Amino acid sequence: LRVLGGQRFDNATLDPPAGSSDPAKFAPLSNVYTQPQVSNGMSHIAPPTHAYAAAAASATSGATSGYVGFGGKGKLEGVKEDKHVPVRGYMRAMIKTMQAQTQVPHLVFSDEYGMDALVALRRRLQLQQAEKQGIKLTYMPFIVKALSMTLSEFPEINASFSDDQQHVIERAAHNVGIAVDSPNGLVVPNIKHVEQLSILQIAHELARLADLARANKLAQQDLAGGTITLSNIGAIGGTYMSPILVPGEAVIGAMGAMQKVARYSADGSLQPHMIMTMSWAADHRLLAGATVARFSNRFKELIQDPALMLVSLR
Repeated sequence: LRVLGGQRFDNATLDPPAGSSDPAKFAPLSNVYTQPQVSNGMSHIAPPTHAYAAAAASATSGATSGYVGFGGKGKLEGVKEDKHVPVRGYMRAMIKTMQAQTQVPHLVFSDEYGMDALVALRRRLQLQQAEKQGIKLTYMPFIVKALSMTLSEFPEINASFSDDQQHVIERAAHNVGIAVDSPNGLVVPNIKHVEQLSILQIAHELARLADLARANKLAQQDLAGGTITLSNIGAIGGTYMSPILVPGEAVIGAMGAMQKVARYSADGSLQPHMIMTMSWAADHRLLAGATVARFSNRFKELIQDPALMLVSLR
């Protein structure tokens, strides 16, 4: 089916509709446009011939009943109108934040982490501890705690500029922001003083903040004061990303989807392993690429061998 100038044509040769009294108006397609011509090295299409012009003139004088055409107001019949959505609330705040962060030079570093040991540990603790306390234990509390432990060794990661940009402030508190895709847009509440919390306490705080975000009831104190952010975009899909920094923070990490993939083991055999990709973005004014790489490598060690976290647990 082809539509031309408000009329319907039923095959590639533009056969006239039944009852047409002037077949000359409906020439084959080969007569509508001539072959491309070359002028000064540029190829262009020649103007339409009289056959097309005649068909278009006939159509504009009044479309035949039953054919797709234009209404009296110059609009296609049955076409939906554009929808205008007001910018307000979280969307307005996100626009301002993203515009401000375009002035910050971002450094991106990505790697993949083996998750086999953490998968086994989470399963065991969920059955032995979390269910008894009515807590759903996901991987995120372990990742948040491992991040805090790594920040203790790399305080320059948990930093920001002073207001006059004359000093770099290394934050004592590890207030870890969690990017939440709420019904009202992106919000980033943060868990305060992660360095003082257990893994189960972190799990409880994550559930509390997620419930408040979904209900649009986050308090200002839940949103303010973050020092570093994690985004679990992999829960929706995707692997490697290029996350955008939250204002006042030096680093953000984006976790990709966890996948079972084939990897070589230490003995050289090809085995299935659970892998998670991780993408870090850092303020390049504050941090060099080598610093971010060393930070990521240490964080990776704790994720791949969570028993190492026992050494630093309080």
